[in-house]
Amino acid sequence: MKDTSTTQCDLFLVIPEQEHLAEVRSRLSDVYAVSGFSDIDTMQALAIEKNPKLILCHQSLFEEDKNNKLTDLARRCPDSRIMIIGPPRPMAIQIAALKQGARGYFNNELPLSKLHDALEVILHGEVWVERHVIAGLIDELTHSPGISEQQEQALETLSPKELEVAKLVSHGATNKMIAREMDITERTVKAHLTNIFQKMGLPDRLSLAIFFRDLR
Repeated sequence: MKDTSTTQCDLFLVIPEQEHLAEVRSRLSDVYAVSGFSDIDTMQALAIEKNPKLILCHQSLFEEDKNNKLTDLARRCPDSRIMIIGPPRPMAIQIAALKQGARGYFNNELPLSKLHDALEVILHGEVWVERHVIAGLIDELTHSPGISEQQEQALETLSPKELEVAKLVSHGATNKMIAREMDITERTVKAHLTNIFQKMGLPDRLSLAIFFRDLR
């Protein structure tokens, strides 16, 4: 049963190929208020005005993105969560999309039914990519996190369970993996993450992973 809490949530869908656009749109319209577009410029002009919660764009729109279209879209629509959908791509391309402002990359070889899960994840502030991509991104970010005095104090307020969850996240573990490793429910994992975000003043899972990776 799908989560109906996202009903009425605006989603802008940008796929140049009309048949694919229609197929994806039909799969999402039962949960989201979907607006379909074939090009970025038309969508972006309306997105700035309408401020949709979610923007789903096909990867082909950003091939050899010399004009930094994705970065510009993320800058102009800061309140929208952006996800890329497309065929399997090397880790470097997926990492580049995350660095430019996307919240995830959905491999369209997966069943489209999984797309609901992916959008729900990014809607709630997390990222959706394969585990090895998260690990690769974290490994690239080798700069110092610049831990503030407040964050040092906040670290001391984390419970042993919260610390364990945070460390597993920094290794790229999903909620399901963490639940299995710690012998707890996924609901409990989510509760721990919510507490960690609040205590540490971190906005999302990726920031948490980077922060704890640099503490190793």
